[in-house]
Amino acid sequence: MKEKILIVTGGNRGIGRQIALSALEAGWQVALSYKANKTSADELVQKSNGRAKAFPLDLLNSKTILPFFSNVRTEMGVPSALVNAAGIDPGPVKLGELSSAFISEMMTVNVAGLMLCCDTFLNQLRESNATKGASIVNISSMASTIGGRAGKTVYAASKGAVDVFTVGLAKEIAAEKISAFSVRPGVTITDMTEKLLSNPENAARIKSSIACQEVANPLDIAEPVIDLISGRFSYASGSLINLGGGGFVF
Repeated sequence: MKEKILIVTGGNRGIGRQIALSALEAGWQVALSYKANKTSADELVQKSNGRAKAFPLDLLNSKTILPFFSNVRTEMGVPSALVNAAGIDPGPVKLGELSSAFISEMMTVNVAGLMLCCDTFLNQLRESNATKGASIVNISSMASTIGGRAGKTVYAASKGAVDVFTVGLAKEIAAEKISAFSVRPGVTITDMTEKLLSNPENAARIKSSIACQEVANPLDIAEPVIDLISGRFSYASGSLINLGGGGFVF
């Protein structure tokens, strides 16, 4: 069977990187995006035995989105799955200290960029008559279920928008046999959370707020995502899937 092609935005780091690695292990070809850290992307590509390629993408600049998808198609072929893992979390900012620039950057990357990636991917599928069996997974956050932790209201709002968009997206594309899911990781061990979790007090406080008393490993997120893009769960399209260790207890 010819290998299917998966696009992972933000596949050079964190959860996106683990999704890319797990997809390679599952037999996919992988196209991953990077913004600044090309070295990390190149390292993954070198380990892939020619089954992964990296392409630049900056979701703050919407003009880079179409060239990204065009480059993937030209160099690898028509993809059949998209995982939107690219996103930002600049850290806590309390209400009363917000700026237009802070809000705009968060929403541009986490919401508008994700929406435009979905739109461009769908257009590519339609142009190639390759819609049947395709899938989209949008990486959201458990933050959307509680409004975020202290100072993370804007981040939570951006992920809430991802959830709502995914529900509507699934309805619009269902007749084309394309599935869409929103996956909500809890606090996960990545470079983005490394500083926070390196403080024993912070780590203990966060773990105590999670039902299973543990933060997630990137594999805890990646493995369900690989299942979702397999096509075996297409009838569950539109689902919002919590990967939060049983949820928040406070």
